[in-house]
Amino acid sequence: MTIDQYISGMRMRTLALSVAPVWIGTVAGVGIVRDRAATSSAPRCAVLHGGTSCVPDTARTVAVAVLCLLVAVLLQIAANFVNDYADGIRGTDAHRSARAIAAMLDDDLDTPADRMEVPPVRLVASGVPPKHVLAAAIANAALACACGVAVVIITGYWWFVLVGALCLAAGWGYVGGRHPYGYIGLGEVAVFVFFGLVATLGTTYAIAGALDAAAWVGATAIGLVAVSVLCVNNLRDLETDREVGKRTWAVRMGRTWGTVCTIALVAIVMLGAAAAWTTTSVLGERLAHLSVLNAFLGILGALCALLTGWFASLDIAKRKYMRAMRSLGLLALATALAFNGFALMV
Repeated sequence: MTIDQYISGMRMRTLALSVAPVWIGTVAGVGIVRDRAATSSAPRCAVLHGGTSCVPDTARTVAVAVLCLLVAVLLQIAANFVNDYADGIRGTDAHRSARAIAAMLDDDLDTPADRMEVPPVRLVASGVPPKHVLAAAIANAALACACGVAVVIITGYWWFVLVGALCLAAGWGYVGGRHPYGYIGLGEVAVFVFFGLVATLGTTYAIAGALDAAAWVGATAIGLVAVSVLCVNNLRDLETDREVGKRTWAVRMGRTWGTVCTIALVAIVMLGAAAAWTTTSVLGERLAHLSVLNAFLGILGALCALLTGWFASLDIAKRKYMRAMRSLGLLALATALAFNGFALMV
């Protein structure tokens, strides 16, 4: 496997889906710690603190946040390689050629290749030995596990090991194994749970040892963005997925209703980002806790979320799926930015 093939298999455009939930979870965790410090009600936690209060210093917070980010990104990269490997050996990717994509988009088959949206190269389908792709997945999963163990040692929350094991099982079971759940329409549910709830709430708990309403709201919003990205990906691959018996939501609902459902999910996220800033703004009695910088970032995030969500919706309606996925990646980051002020206020 060449470096270019490795980078292609990582699917860099999608990695914002790992960054955004950790960002939201970190901000929510910092907000909880700040409120605890104000009330002197911090519980005992953290092995490396010697059982002292859970009002961590900056170094510990940064270390935990960075490690959580590495866990999320490395697990997603590992899952991307697993998907490539499993779909490749099943033959799912065999028909995803430029001609198949042109037919799927109802384009003229004589359309020049440089005017068509061609998905990222699938490694196994393009000739990379499956064992090399599987090795890349295992290597990234192992690095993620090492970072996860570091989080466990720092925080003392040993049950995170079970959470990590569930994440690994979910990454493999999506398209791997004898009965992959991604082939029966449960992939979208798993994406919401692991890219939304687990990544966000896990980060918050690792930092603060507790959860609050802001963390749950942010986790739900970013989970819906992740579901939207998967839905767009499945709309793009609808015809080829149908041929191989992969029953995604898009296959089950059809292109028209699948498009409507995906745009509705994007609209909910857009409204949520705007509502997060509006809610923060009207909490006048607590506005003193919000710095000028966070206020500016919250406004900027809400505006960017509305803009990127709008462009993504247009691209989805026009079947410009690759462009829509790029816009949704930006929507994930904009949503995290919009929730900055909300998490610190609520």
